[in-house]
Amino acid sequence: MKATLSLLALLTLAIAVPAAASAETLFQGENVTVNMHAYLQALGVAQDVPNSAQAKNTDRFYLFLKEARLRWDGTLYGASYDIMLAPGGEDLTPNTNSALGLLDFSFEIPLVADTKVKVGQFLVPYGRERLTDDPTMNFGDRSVENLGFSWNRDYGVALSRYSGNLAGTVAVMTGGGRDVPQRYLPEKLGIPLAVARVGYNDGIDKDIYHVSARDTNPGRAKSAFFVNALYSKDTQIGHSTVLNVRATDKNLLLDANYNPFISRQPFSLGTIWQAGADAVVRAPLGSWAFNGEAQADYSHFNNKYGRLELKGGRVQVGIAKQKVELNLRYAALYLDKRMGFTSNGVVFPIVTGNTPVQEITPSLTYHYKPGILVVLDAPYLINMLVFKENGVGSYVMSEQPDQVTVTKPGSGSLVRHNVPEARLMIQMGF
Repeated sequence: MKATLSLLALLTLAIAVPAAASAETLFQGENVTVNMHAYLQALGVAQDVPNSAQAKNTDRFYLFLKEARLRWDGTLYGASYDIMLAPGGEDLTPNTNSALGLLDFSFEIPLVADTKVKVGQFLVPYGRERLTDDPTMNFGDRSVENLGFSWNRDYGVALSRYSGNLAGTVAVMTGGGRDVPQRYLPEKLGIPLAVARVGYNDGIDKDIYHVSARDTNPGRAKSAFFVNALYSKDTQIGHSTVLNVRATDKNLLLDANYNPFISRQPFSLGTIWQAGADAVVRAPLGSWAFNGEAQADYSHFNNKYGRLELKGGRVQVGIAKQKVELNLRYAALYLDKRMGFTSNGVVFPIVTGNTPVQEITPSLTYHYKPGILVVLDAPYLINMLVFKENGVGSYVMSEQPDQVTVTKPGSGSLVRHNVPEARLMIQMGF
């Protein structure tokens, strides 16, 4: 009851907020344009987590400033640029070598014909769900499938080519993630992160790096289909390796709490690759608009100590009419039974059986005014890993994956449970 009242209070607050303006052009000259965007997402989450009653309530309610973003884009002497900052502090990581306030800072320069080169820090061009702009999503967060395959942002160079409805990009990036400071350390070189995304785009996306999950008025039937591939061989640098010390944006194959081989010493320089495909269809459906998306991925890691693999997929469908959008998403992630975390030299396994972690999430999006929308969704997490810490309570793997270490014998235990949730997200911006 308290959680329901709090969610209603958050909704009331959103409706009371005045309408936001559209994106603003700060400067427009002959050779330079500067546009500014900003948005925030306030998130309320209610959930019921079994097996935590011994120390904490099973019913929980949280309020977060999920995201706060400042963005500038425009043109500079024929080149386009993107700059995005995260001033909300949600990625604060003290006691590391990284300050994580910068998300994007890149320039895309035309070369010949429809070919462009992109330089700077930007999203790794792999997978529709991760490339989707956050403010266009109709769910409170990305799916559980994203845990296994997301690389988020890195810095490097990419070459993109557009020919009619065909589009493709090839990027070479560091593999070390974003916002890495200058550190001149001894190296034993491997192969940097190489990524390719190639496919067909019939008016769905602005380009490969600007992907929207929303089109409430498609006008005609549109579709897009892409295949993705990624490869890297680790580099030893200083006292560790590039993949092992990645400060943020770790998928599960890069996380030493799930991959017992990646940080084992003496280091063995592993290789990681993944491949997948994604598709989207949008079309008028009577007085409504229809949207359907699907994605499937496979990834593999190996070094001399062992190998791991992940499989996953996502399907979602939705309809939209005027101010209302209704969507339904199903996602699944198959974890490798060799996954485990290491404590005092002992590997503790995480996964038993072949059952994937899954989610079914219905959602309702209401566009209150231009620049203000409300997203209400209800994820139902099926066979989700729940980490039970003795005397403290339980953690849900999809939200706190690194809490798996509390399950070592004498400290806690690991169980599988269905976890119901309700989320309310208020988004305001221009």
